Amino acid sequence: MSINVTRIRRQALVTTWSCTGLISFGIAWALGLQASWWQRALIALPLAVLAVLDARGAGPVMDARIALTRLIADIGWMQIPLAVAGGAWLAGLTPDVGTRLVLAAVLATVAGLFHLAPSAPAPAGGNS
Repeated sequence: MSINVTRIRRQALVTTWSCTGLISFGIAWALGLQASWWQRALIALPLAVLAVLDARGAGPVMDARIALTRLIADIGWMQIPLAVAGGAWLAGLTPDVGTRLVLAAVLATVAGLFHLAPSAPAPAGGNS
C-alpha cells in the first residue's frame, strides 16, 4: 500500500471511531446519563479496542466501521450537535433536563430554518 492510501485509511479509522464514540456519548448526554470520570474512560475503552482491531484488519470490525460510516452519514446534520454533546458528556458537563430541552428546541429551530432556507442564492434583481 502506498503511504497516501495508508494515511487516508488511518484518517478514516480515527474519524469513524471518534465520531461514533462522540455521537454515542452525545446520546448519553441527551438522556441525562451521568458517570464519573473513570466510568466514562471505561465506556470509551471498547471503541479504542475496536479501532485497534480495525487497524489490524479484522473483517467483522471493518464491516462494522463501514456500516457506522453510513449510519453517521444518514443522521445528517444531527451528527455535529450530538458529537459536541458527547464531548461535553466526556468532560463531565451534564446540565439539568430543562437546559437539555431548551437546547433541543434551539437545535430543532435552527434545523428547521436551514431546511426552509433556499439552497441556492437568489438571482440578483434589477435591470442592467
